[in-house]
Amino acid sequence: MLFVLVAITATFLTVGGLSKSLSAIINSQRAQVAADAAALSCVIYGRDSVPEIVIKNKAKLISVVSTPSQCQVVAQFGGISRDAFALTSGDGHLPTLQR
Repeated sequence: MLFVLVAITATFLTVGGLSKSLSAIINSQRAQVAADAAALSCVIYGRDSVPEIVIKNKAKLISVVSTPSQCQVVAQFGGISRDAFALTSGDGHLPTLQR
């Protein structure tokens, strides 16, 4: 009987820990998606588009740093912040890994 109680307690503790870890991973990914989308929108449509994109992703905008050719966005979801950087390329020049 004692073994069963110990096993059940260990199972509940493990599941509780896993659910907390899973929640942190999901919040991190949602913050990253919001930051990525906002940074791309920034270089394509301009800095004014960033807040709308972050809000559509249900995240909080922390900061935007932009120049005419690049943009860095920091977004937060569930208390976890992630940043993204996007850079424009002109004249159809898209650098790739192929040489």
